[in-house]
Amino acid sequence: MSAKRRYIYEIHYIRAIASLMVLLVHVSASYFYQQGQQYNDFTFFINQISRFGTPMFAMISGFLLFYQTRERGFDLKKFFSSRFTKIGIPFFVWSVFYLLFMYYAENVNPLENGRKLFVVNFLSGNAFYHLYFISIVFQFYLIFSILQVFRSRRHWPVLLGIAALVNLYFLKTALPADLDGLLAEFLNQRAFLPKWIYFFIFGGFLAYYWEPLLAFSKRYKIALSGAALVLTVLAVLEYKQVGSIPSNRPTNLINIPVLVLFLAGIMEDIRKTEWLSKFLKTIGTLSMAIYLVHPFVIYVFQKTAPAFFWKTSLFPVTYGIILALTIVLVKAIRLLPYSNYILTVPKVKTSNEPIPTRNITSQTMGGSRGKQGDGSRASFPDNK
Repeated sequence: MSAKRRYIYEIHYIRAIASLMVLLVHVSASYFYQQGQQYNDFTFFINQISRFGTPMFAMISGFLLFYQTRERGFDLKKFFSSRFTKIGIPFFVWSVFYLLFMYYAENVNPLENGRKLFVVNFLSGNAFYHLYFISIVFQFYLIFSILQVFRSRRHWPVLLGIAALVNLYFLKTALPADLDGLLAEFLNQRAFLPKWIYFFIFGGFLAYYWEPLLAFSKRYKIALSGAALVLTVLAVLEYKQVGSIPSNRPTNLINIPVLVLFLAGIMEDIRKTEWLSKFLKTIGTLSMAIYLVHPFVIYVFQKTAPAFFWKTSLFPVTYGIILALTIVLVKAIRLLPYSNYILTVPKVKTSNEPIPTRNITSQTMGGSRGKQGDGSRASFPDNK
C-alpha cells in the first residue's frame, strides 16, 4: 500500500488557478461595460481564455468527492447534513444578500415575474450572476450519492463516455418548440446538471486513476505543455470565429482534461517557488469565499473607481486591486459572529508526512480534514 500526502497540493493549486480565472472573466466583463459595451482584443482574449476556470471547478468537485470515498464508506445522512451546513446555508445567505442589494441599489424586483418563477430562479442560483454554479454543485451532490455503487476503477471509463454523450446532447439539442412554462424555464437554466455532468464525472475518473495519471503528467509535462499551447491557440480561433462562447462549450470536453493534466504535471516545479506556492495556497484556501464575495466588490469598484482604472493598460492593476479588496472583505467577514455560516474557509493541512492510503485527507474548494465515512469533500470547502 503506497504512502500519500495529507492533501493533494496539485489539486489545491489548480483550484486556486481556477478561482483566479473566474475572477478574470468577471473583471474583463466589467471592462466590457465600462468601455461602451464592447471588448477590445486584449479584454476579449482574457474573458474567453479564462472560461476554462468554471469547468475546472466542476472537475475538482468530482475529484475530491470520489477520491476520498475510493476506499472509504459513505454515510448519506452525514454527507447531506455537512453539505447543508457548509454550502447550503452560505448559498441561501448570499442569495438573499444579493437580492436585497440589487433591490435597493438598482431597484430590481425579484418577484416581478411571479413567485413560481422566483423560486425556480432562486434554486437555480440566479439571485446573482455567479451563484448558478453552487446550484450545480448541489446537483452534483445528488448524483454523487447515486454513483456510490460504482466503486471499481473499471466502471469509470464507461461512465466518462456516457457522461460525454449526455453532456453533448443537452448542449447541442434545442428544446421542443411547444415546450414552455416552468419546465422549459428549468431546462434552460445554466445550472441544468446534464450540461455540466461530463466535468464532474471526469473528476471521478481522475480520482480513480489519479496515481498513474499524475505520474504520466509529470513524465510528459513538456508534451502536455505543447498540447496546452495548441489548445489555447485553437480556443482563440474558436471565439474569433463564433464569438463569445460559454464555459461548458463542447470543445472543453477535450480542453479541460488536457489542461488539468498539464497543470498537475508542472505543479511540482511551481511549488519550488516559495512566494508563488504561498500565493496559490492562500487563494486555494479562500476560493469559495472569493467566489461568493468578488461580484459585490466588482460592483462597488465599478461605481466608485475613477475612470482611468478602466483603461486597458491598467487591467493588471485593476484586477490586482479587486482581488486584494475581495480578500480583505473576506477576512473582515470572518471576524463577524457566526461567520462560518456566511463563508466557509477551512484550515489546510500543510504537512507532507506520508500517511497510509486509508487515512488520506483531501480538500474541497478550500480543503479540510475529513472524518471517516463522511465523504463530504467537494468543490467548496469544509470548515472543521
